[in-house]
Amino acid sequence: MGHKLTAVFGHELPRMILTAGVINNNKVPFRPFLDREAANQVLPYHTTLFQWDKQQDIFYLSKMADLTFSPCTVTAEEFGIMNSTGYSYLLFIRCAAGEGFQELCDSISAVTGRPLETYLRVTLSVSKDQKQIKQQYKALTKSAKLPMVLPVRGLEVFHIWDPVKRVRTITEAGNILLPD
Repeated sequence: MGHKLTAVFGHELPRMILTAGVINNNKVPFRPFLDREAANQVLPYHTTLFQWDKQQDIFYLSKMADLTFSPCTVTAEEFGIMNSTGYSYLLFIRCAAGEGFQELCDSISAVTGRPLETYLRVTLSVSKDQKQIKQQYKALTKSAKLPMVLPVRGLEVFHIWDPVKRVRTITEAGNILLPD
């Protein structure tokens, strides 16, 4: 794994999760090469727009400098559970493009020359305990009112191998390469 470009959300998701009483909200799937707890501290709630391998880093990281961001939204439509890596279960929200989101995706594709992910989802919790994930799902479906409009607060590029780290932040204020 190399890097990933993500659309990052604001405080609405953490607030919704806390209101529902979800305790384990580790949003990082199990991977043999990854410190999940440390990665969970770095990765905000997000949807992945695209990712690339280490071999393509020089090309895509240079393209990231040309990206701009305009405010937009996605609509959280429904909660779901799916199997994930390492014999685990993933609780997520399926989303649809909202106001300005498709235009943002089109502008990113124009810069990178690559289509973006078409299945928008936000990981809320990952656990090997299926019962725990089902309890969280039940709590969220009971307390959260969907559909819900979620503002996208910016784009972020993450280095996705140990350690996970944010390398670039792109907001209305500008496109900032973060120091190592």
